[in-house]
Amino acid sequence: MSVLYIIADFFAPVVMLIVGLMWQISPPPFRAKGLAYSTELTRNNPDAWSAAHLHCGKLWVRISILSGLVSGVLIGLFPDNHPTFWMWLIVGQMVLFCVSVFMVDLLLKTQFGDKKDNQ
Repeated sequence: MSVLYIIADFFAPVVMLIVGLMWQISPPPFRAKGLAYSTELTRNNPDAWSAAHLHCGKLWVRISILSGLVSGVLIGLFPDNHPTFWMWLIVGQMVLFCVSVFMVDLLLKTQFGDKKDNQ
């Protein structure tokens, strides 16, 4: 089993865990550039900005732990087949990542709708 496969399998969950914890502890300032959950709704409403980072951070922590555990269990159960399914693990992690972004966006739209701050 190659170390490169192991690093590739756990890279996304580790990054999601770190970013999720960062956003929960200290979300980026309103309208910050760089690593931020920035959509039209969040850029126009400071409350939506805060809620997005809080909810996305919580969700990413949970998803990262879950996908890391599932990856670890699958690697442990099928070490000889790992070179054949490592890419599918990464695809599954990215699907969870994309679904989480859509879930947070849906939550924001239901909570904040078309309300916009006039600043």
